[in-house]
Amino acid sequence: MSFVVLLISFGYCLILLGLAMPALRYMPSSLSRKRTQHHHRFSIIVVYRNEVRALPQLLESIRQMDYPKDACEWWFVNDESTDGSKSLVQDFAAGNPSIQIHLLERPKRSASAKKDGITAAVSQSSYDHIITTDADCLLPKTWLLSFNNHYQQFADAMLVAAPIQLSGKGFIAAIQQLEMMALQAITAGSFAMRQPFMCNGANLSFSKNAFNLVDGYLGNDQFSSGDDVFLLEKLAAEDVLQCHYLKSEEAIVTTPAKSSFNALIEQRARWSRKGKHTKSLLNKLVSAHVFLMNLLFLGVPVLLLLDLMDFKLGVMVILIKFFTDAVVLLVGNQVTPFLWARYFLIQFFVYPFVVIAVAARSLGTIEWHGRSIDQE
Repeated sequence: MSFVVLLISFGYCLILLGLAMPALRYMPSSLSRKRTQHHHRFSIIVVYRNEVRALPQLLESIRQMDYPKDACEWWFVNDESTDGSKSLVQDFAAGNPSIQIHLLERPKRSASAKKDGITAAVSQSSYDHIITTDADCLLPKTWLLSFNNHYQQFADAMLVAAPIQLSGKGFIAAIQQLEMMALQAITAGSFAMRQPFMCNGANLSFSKNAFNLVDGYLGNDQFSSGDDVFLLEKLAAEDVLQCHYLKSEEAIVTTPAKSSFNALIEQRARWSRKGKHTKSLLNKLVSAHVFLMNLLFLGVPVLLLLDLMDFKLGVMVILIKFFTDAVVLLVGNQVTPFLWARYFLIQFFVYPFVVIAVAARSLGTIEWHGRSIDQE
């Protein structure tokens, strides 16, 4: 028993710190550096379904975007919305003729609405640099400028992942915000180690040529989620040095945290479906150790009660997890700043229950926007 406990505890510590710490010094490889001076042109894609409440915030941030309007176009792909979302986008396009807005309907060709929508928009896009985001996001004014600055330094980059932060108040939102900080630290660190396995389609850029080079989502379009990680996996296999992480506060996209534990667990269970189908052993190793460590953490009182664990060993497990989580969040704070210390102690004891609940929920049927995941 002691050996298993030590293996899980130190494995958790070494893997997470080994991934997070390189994020502090991350820079794309100098071998991928190729400078340009001109403004790059972008095709931004938003696939939406019944987002009438969220879209006004996104549309207003588009209107206020600090970037030449003739150097970007916006593709809105409607996925059978029934709540007035389509009319809202149409009205915005009509009221802002200086913004290049294109409206599409999702061509239903696979199990994934987002992959179908992105593929259709990419095929019709005018510009080589593609960016994807979500309908419930708030884009900073400097968003496109930050991507442009990156491409000016690394003109041949095939994929550029960028950071996400969550908005919201209260304890449930804080749990998600701390989790996202940790995820961003590990994501940036994995890019620094040239072993990227995570990114977020709400803030992701790639070149049209690279997308076509790997035949887009061909080979994984039977899965309803994973438009981001599957594309990253394919492009990293082609040339990992041309897959970058944009570590810039000016590029941070904000999306709302879930308002209830049920919604939080449902979303995370949907995310976990991606990991099952990826080829990345590192992804599976991290997921396994996070699950086992949180299970062990919750099991410490029971093991002590049954006299299956020495008290000192139990204390050591708690201290290792506390130290590891704190350091990862300190690193994450350098990527996406947040006043995390206020909620850390409560989150430290509550989050393990969330992890176990997500693992259990992922075994059942998961619905998103009225559809069963992987059964669209």
